[in-house]
Amino acid sequence: MSETKKKKRSMPHLMLVILILLLVMSLLTYIVPAGQFATDPETGKLIGTEFSYLGYQTPVNPWQALCLIMQGIVNSGKIIATLFAMGGVTQIALGSKAIDRCIDAAIYKLQDKGVDVLIPVLSLVFCVFGCFAAGDYIIAMVPIGLMIARKLKLDPLIGFSLIIVTMMMACASSPTQVMLPQLMMDVPIYSGFGLRMVMEIPIWIITTLYIWRYARKVHKDPHNSVLPVEDWYNDLEQQEGSVVAETRLDARSIWITVLYFVQPIVVVFFTTKLGYGQEVLPAICIINSFVMGWIAGWNGNKICSEFAKGVSGMAFVCLIIGIANSMSLVMSQGNILHTIVYTFCLPLRNVGAGLAAIGISVVVTLINLLIPSASAKVAILCPIIQPMCDALSIPMQIGVSAFKFGDAVTNLVCPVHGTLLGGLEMAKVPFDKYIKWVMPLVLIILAYCYIGLYFMGTAGWTGL
Repeated sequence: MSETKKKKRSMPHLMLVILILLLVMSLLTYIVPAGQFATDPETGKLIGTEFSYLGYQTPVNPWQALCLIMQGIVNSGKIIATLFAMGGVTQIALGSKAIDRCIDAAIYKLQDKGVDVLIPVLSLVFCVFGCFAAGDYIIAMVPIGLMIARKLKLDPLIGFSLIIVTMMMACASSPTQVMLPQLMMDVPIYSGFGLRMVMEIPIWIITTLYIWRYARKVHKDPHNSVLPVEDWYNDLEQQEGSVVAETRLDARSIWITVLYFVQPIVVVFFTTKLGYGQEVLPAICIINSFVMGWIAGWNGNKICSEFAKGVSGMAFVCLIIGIANSMSLVMSQGNILHTIVYTFCLPLRNVGAGLAAIGISVVVTLINLLIPSASAKVAILCPIIQPMCDALSIPMQIGVSAFKFGDAVTNLVCPVHGTLLGGLEMAKVPFDKYIKWVMPLVLIILAYCYIGLYFMGTAGWTGL
């Protein structure tokens, strides 16, 4: 009975979702009126005030849509090359266990400092980690948070939040995790680093204070917990890693961790100061991988083996991006992309760049509740957001931020987000209890991000 319920509740595979969306887009080319914006003959940019319907349909049938997958993969070549390189270098850093040892050492040194020191410090540590290196693998760190919560006599919601909430929230204005939308929207990678980093710091502070405030309430009186906590200590006692082991931080771990986190800054320097383009990132990733591997004490074969492991982990994501890119080709060949953009733009046309940027972010927010995969949303939405920005005279850099704010923050309440649901299951935290607790934080951060978007749009920020 329980197995049947689990099957009914399981979400369709991401590839199935993307293929269904591709076929739906094909059908829409028969229904949505074909139309086009005029383009500037000199720059090739859309003229947002000049749109006209063709007066006839240019449908792309399902077979033609499937045949466009090859071209979609080819068109995504730069993104795929970048993701392969990033997957490889990230696996080198994770495989060396250097970042794990840094975190373990911090936990060990602070374990006796109490709620008022350990919770805020670790919240900030995980915020910083999430800002630069968050991924689906963070779910494996949930037992660390639960261990801390148990030792401090708190509740599993705090343990879960120390890991998942901090890292997911830190993605909102991360200056490095905008790489994919920047690539898709032809914005120099890691550009706008300074302002995004400045906007990121208040997100860390607000998130830390929110978790800390709740932790103090539970520490003062366990009955203040939103969960029944009587039995959870015993339930988690048998889990691996339930005891904080002494960890001595060695120089190798420090150097590898520093090299990994400094890498985006090096890429920014090469692209903004030395005039290089996107081709520099794979080159730097490969060099950095060998340097980190050498520091870890690995030989060439071991380094290449770990790098290949990271690349293989990105293969399916790259395939999905290629398939999703073919959706843009279907919309373009069916002449419905501009019609969709024009329809979205109509209510935003006369509200000013600031409010229009917020409107774009709201659209992404709503779609995020249905499509949790960030890579899928990038591939599906960026081809729409890009001409919307052109049509509304919004700098593309602001479009990138509008996408990222709408995507990252609401991941914390997405009912189909695998990492979120998996982490809640590990912590034995009911989804409804969690949503009630986290929703105020999500609304506060969304409001903050929207205010930031408004001023970005008003100022015409380009981030270049």
